[in-house]
Order: sequence, then structure tokens, then C-alpha cells
Amino acid sequence: MRLLPLRLLLALALAVGLGSCGDPDPEQAADDLASMKQAVNAELRDMAAAITGTGLAVERAQGRVESEGMSTYRAEDYKASAVVVGEGAEGDQVEQAAAALEEAGWTRTSDGLDASEPWAQLERDDFRTTIGWTKVGERELVLTLDQEGEVEVPKDSEPVERDNSEDIPLD
Repeated sequence: MRLLPLRLLLALALAVGLGSCGDPDPEQAADDLASMKQAVNAELRDMAAAITGTGLAVERAQGRVESEGMSTYRAEDYKASAVVVGEGAEGDQVEQAAAALEEAGWTRTSDGLDASEPWAQLERDDFRTTIGWTKVGERELVLTLDQEGEVEVPKDSEPVERDNSEDIPLD
């Protein structure tokens, strides 16, 4: 007789647990994405300040939201990029930018300074950046920045527009 109430209790607990598994709140997801955007933009401004004045300049900063996931899991991520302008050999410019970021507390995780397309990757806290030369279009040294993680959105959310880039003021 005691098994019936225990089974009923387990079934009720399972139903309540499954019922709480659902899509994230759209307003909370929007707030989380706005916080991510604010953090990435602030970090990019700090990076630009650290790089500028070392013989390099940072210009044309942009950020964009990207859709992630698939039909069973939907998320959005915010990424930023900026053009680094300097003079000298391509690998030397990458090294110069990476060294400036290391002075600002970033840790270099890998690089390919002698590669045909010189690059360096660095991390700080939950941010990741890559400094590298464009492979398509006008030849530019580009710094990209991403914060670890993504924001889960409701499964029925429309994917973000592909061209949603916004300029990021660097001052």
C-alpha cells in the first residue's frame, strides 16, 4: 500500500519538473543579450585604448548579433570587430597589437606570427579575441571579440537579420 503514494509522488514530481522545462522568457533573453552587448562594447573600447598609442590605431568598430543553434535549441550571440591600422610587416603589426593587449592583462593562448596570414589569439576573463589579417576583400588587420557563452532564446524566435551590424563608438 505504501508504494502507491510513493509512485504518485514521483509521477507528480516528474510532471512538475518537466513542466518547468520550457522556452526562456523573451524579455529576460533580450535583457541578457543587451548586457552581453554592453560588456563586449566596453571591452572593445578598453582594447582600443590599450592598442592606440603603441604605433597602431583602432578604427571602424562594429558589433552584430548572430543566431546560433538549431530547431531544438535557439540562441543569439553578440560579437564585435574593429580594424587595426599600423605600419610595418604584417606579423610585426599582429605582435605589436598582441603585446599591447598582454600589457593590459590579456593572455596569449596561441599565435601564428610567421604564417602567411599572421594571427594571434588572446583571452581575458570570459572574453576571447583574435587579431588577424583578412583573407577576403581589402587587406586589413582585424581584431574580433566575443564573450564566452550565448543567450538562449525561445525556439520560435525569428533568426536575426544577417546584416544587423552597428557602429561602435570608440570614445
